[in-house]
Amino acid sequence: MANTLKISEAVINKLSTINFTYSGCLHGIFYKNSLLVLGLHVETDEKDEIINSLPTEVDICGVIDINSEENNVKVDDILRKVDITDNPIYISFNSSLENSISAYFIVNDQLKSANFEIVKQANIYSEFVHVRLRASLPIYTELNIDAIKEAFLTLRKQFTSGQVAFNFQKSKVYLVGHDLENRLIGLSGDPTVGELCDESYVTNEGQINQRKRKSGQNIQQQVIEVYMFKKSTRDFPVEGTTLHAPVVHVDKKTFQSLQLWVEVDALSMVHVDSKVVNLYDIIVESSCRNLRLQQNAFFKFFTDCIEEQGKISNLKIYHFYPESCGHFVTKAYPKNFADIDLEEERSLLHKQLLLPVNRPIFRKSNVFLFRSDIQIGGPLINPHEGLIHTGNENEVVIVRGKYLYYHYCQNKMDDNGWGCAYRSLQTLASWFLLQGYTCRPVPTFDEIQKCLVDIGDKSNSFIGSKQWIGSTEVTFVLNSLLGITSKIIYVSSGEELATKGPDLINHFKTQGTPIMIGGGVLAHTILGVDYNRKTGDIQFLVLDPHYTGPEDVEIIQKKGWCGWKGMNFWDKGSYYNMCLPQAPTCI
Repeated sequence: MANTLKISEAVINKLSTINFTYSGCLHGIFYKNSLLVLGLHVETDEKDEIINSLPTEVDICGVIDINSEENNVKVDDILRKVDITDNPIYISFNSSLENSISAYFIVNDQLKSANFEIVKQANIYSEFVHVRLRASLPIYTELNIDAIKEAFLTLRKQFTSGQVAFNFQKSKVYLVGHDLENRLIGLSGDPTVGELCDESYVTNEGQINQRKRKSGQNIQQQVIEVYMFKKSTRDFPVEGTTLHAPVVHVDKKTFQSLQLWVEVDALSMVHVDSKVVNLYDIIVESSCRNLRLQQNAFFKFFTDCIEEQGKISNLKIYHFYPESCGHFVTKAYPKNFADIDLEEERSLLHKQLLLPVNRPIFRKSNVFLFRSDIQIGGPLINPHEGLIHTGNENEVVIVRGKYLYYHYCQNKMDDNGWGCAYRSLQTLASWFLLQGYTCRPVPTFDEIQKCLVDIGDKSNSFIGSKQWIGSTEVTFVLNSLLGITSKIIYVSSGEELATKGPDLINHFKTQGTPIMIGGGVLAHTILGVDYNRKTGDIQFLVLDPHYTGPEDVEIIQKKGWCGWKGMNFWDKGSYYNMCLPQAPTCI
């Protein structure tokens, strides 16, 4: 039995939003005599689908019963699915009770009460890291269901055979199969995963650098990148075996063939105290889980194409990190399918994971951006993170999700002195892209100007000019290019902005989108509000597009290009228009 039961804060938060009767499975991870419950899901006929979408080491660990008058848990069914502990967890939640959560271990078909600790996400990811394996493998087979199943099985056997090795990115450290006595090459001793992550890298010589991590470093979502190498030579024959010439069987027939590349992109979740040498088996299992996920997706999307010998697209892996889940969810989508073609798939996933159905979470553009995926020198993501607000019993609400910081002189373009509203518009458009509401790239200056000409707001001479735009033009472009509607708030002076605290609080709570504000000859982006309803004191989290320096978040925060601003930041003699984009209701 696990000595300790821990429950992720994300699970507790999700339970607080549920007011209906529901029974489902818990999934979590077992480590150091503790069981950590990371999430919950509804079971469907596709019983393995959710598990294949979770990081390896995260498995079904119990059952949850919500708002049920009596314990109707099917213990036998749960026991057959749980293999990370002999004693699954049963959690009963009743939203009408003060002590709403009761937890039990299932011991010999009996419920034994268990105390539990609620763990914050930051604490979870200070103890766990993710290992990301990427590999590219070919499939060349006959175009029929049985042959394709056999081809995927063959791919899995390549990993489980022990004939593959894994290399840590930018290092000479390798993990090899069971056939060698020393499975860790390039490192001496018996290092832990945490020792690697403390330094965020392994030196080329394969020695762990002993410098300490700087205090305050954000290690949330620490990821170790791993690549696969396949053994190209065969082993020496075992003594006593007989060598013989290869036998080739030729079967001449006409058939339709299938040739495609399977891009393995698999995640594992491991504790920092895990030994690096033990990662081999975990990475192998993660590759098999990822291949099963892709096989299921392949037949789900292409069964008709196989039977009719139609066109088949490659699959692509997408890793998502819904904040309300508190863990990664991985899906395999066909590359040539648009978001509209995958709506049914996404709806099922929202239902399984008890996620809201009013905003996108699993669209392709919602994909989680790992450090290795981020364009070097490109716009910064969420430069406000880490800033401290007053928090003196005030109501603080900030932008929801991710956005890109667009400012003067990016992309080798000199728009200093006239392009601030264009840049703010680009930041707003990036929010809708990264939240999955659109697949359209962030519009360029030329596209913005052409849009305003096309809708009749500007004359042809506007294209290629350095004319300013304001919040009204921003509203027009968002609606025309992205289909996004906006509200406009007008104030006659900077002083009047103090009266708009309740409106802005409501906006960030209900919509969560960044706000473009224009006044006089300047434009800014508002990312949040710090407001005291009793005193009327208000501060604004402002992103300033007038910045002309490098993409350095430390400079941007220290110099105030992104920071909390008081009322004295706004010109008392200027009027202001605010464009408040409205988030569509969709998945």
